[in-house]
Amino acid sequence: MRFRLMALLGVLMLCVSPFSLSREQAYGQSAQVDNARTALLQAFALVQEADLQGASLSQISQLADSLNLALHYEENATGLGSAIDANRSLQLSNATAVQALSVSNAARTQSVFDQASAYSLAVVAGFGSALSVLEVHRFNNIVRKIRMRRIRLE
Repeated sequence: MRFRLMALLGVLMLCVSPFSLSREQAYGQSAQVDNARTALLQAFALVQEADLQGASLSQISQLADSLNLALHYEENATGLGSAIDANRSLQLSNATAVQALSVSNAARTQSVFDQASAYSLAVVAGFGSALSVLEVHRFNNIVRKIRMRRIRLE
């Protein structure tokens, strides 16, 4: 009788073990999908930052296309439980995040350069106008001398 009870318990454990293994595997896939989702959200935030920094429309469009593809992979990974799609989404999200950082930095640098150029031009224009106001009497004298030369030549 004891043998039958042990055999029944052994068979029951064999029947239950595949369910416990699939839960662990599903948990591992869930963690991969969560990692992919987190990377996708971070990449999205970086693309938004690049857009706010003034990146060109074509660059933002390219980054958005990459994000859409990564989202497609993440949705497939969620729906099908595919670790391959989760890894693809994670890799594409990370690559998009790096590109977004690069584009954002380039846009920020261009913005600083444009501001410095505008301020420099404003300072030069200010000095030029101040100089012209202070020296306008000399210009009048030069014009008067040129007129006098023309009159003498005639």
